[in-house]
Amino acid sequence: MKKPAAPSFRKMPKLTRSQVANFVRVRRRVRGTRRFLPATILSGLVAVGGVAVLLFMQGASIAPVEKAEAAFFQISTASPGGTYFPIGRTLGSIISHPSGAEACQVGGRCGVPGLIATTKASAGSIANVRAVNAGLVDSALAQSDIVAWAYQGERMFEKEGFAINLRAIASLYPEAVQLVATKASGIGSFTELKGKRVSIGREGSGTRADALLILKAYGVDVADLVLVEVDALEASDLIQRGELDAFFIIAGTPSLAVTDLLGRVDATLVPIDGPSVEQLLKKNTFFARDTIMADTYKGVGETKTVSVRALWITHAGVDERLVNAITRALWSDNNRKSLDDGHPKARDIRLETALDGIPLPLHRGARAAYEEMGVNLPEGF
Repeated sequence: MKKPAAPSFRKMPKLTRSQVANFVRVRRRVRGTRRFLPATILSGLVAVGGVAVLLFMQGASIAPVEKAEAAFFQISTASPGGTYFPIGRTLGSIISHPSGAEACQVGGRCGVPGLIATTKASAGSIANVRAVNAGLVDSALAQSDIVAWAYQGERMFEKEGFAINLRAIASLYPEAVQLVATKASGIGSFTELKGKRVSIGREGSGTRADALLILKAYGVDVADLVLVEVDALEASDLIQRGELDAFFIIAGTPSLAVTDLLGRVDATLVPIDGPSVEQLLKKNTFFARDTIMADTYKGVGETKTVSVRALWITHAGVDERLVNAITRALWSDNNRKSLDDGHPKARDIRLETALDGIPLPLHRGARAAYEEMGVNLPEGF
């Protein structure tokens, strides 16, 4: 298969029926906030409806910030039990600035004027890159390895070809591979997974894709497992009911699903270390050695593992000026406190690592924003 040609900056496709339905649901949620919001904010949110319909019906990407009174920008995440969902909500809150919101200079968040960012759960990284590439969502969080495979049309994306519409906004933080096992199961190493009930994540998730690579590195075939394919929250429920022995989750630490489970069940983390990891890293350079520090989860000691980077991606057709404004809002000094006060992993979202592990071009608007901020961009970005 040939390498992709020069990046194609195509417009996003016209709105599908499902997108129209999603818009209607969002607008209903906005209207449903009527009794909770001040009149000044309500006036701006109600205005969003008509403006957003006009923008979408034009069949192009989101209109320039300067030309729109208000616009929606969607961030697709993953299971609420992982880290993407709370991180996505934090990102959405700091880039949003609906009409009537408190001005930045008097203490409000420094978002994009007129923008309302919404966060949605999803099946995970694989589903997210497909949705972004097809123009079904404006942006998403996804693992760097999954993004690389999609952009190059490799592995699970080989049949569908290059995802040439994908672009990056920023590299966010490292995501640790976590194998959680009940102590009653007797699982203390990968070899002891054989014959046990193990969830590797849902079809369409980055967790599933990487869990399969790690199992292979350790010489464990999925045929040796009683295989379960559910997300982290469902896996946690199954463990509490005694119907599952272990599950994989790839997420920033601490993960809500793991924290909650360890508070209810006698369980621990299984180390991912040793000679098998050496082979894993040689064959899959997107993995990096990592350590989950002691008491990240109460009562769990230091645990060796591997990690991948979490990326914020978007579609090449999203308006350049909008992505420029979103990128500048993300790295605004005024928004630093919101990141630090959010999920603990949001503290690792730093400008100095904003380009780490990005395997595809930056969106034109993001690239311009980094240049304006004086960031030295390596060749290829």
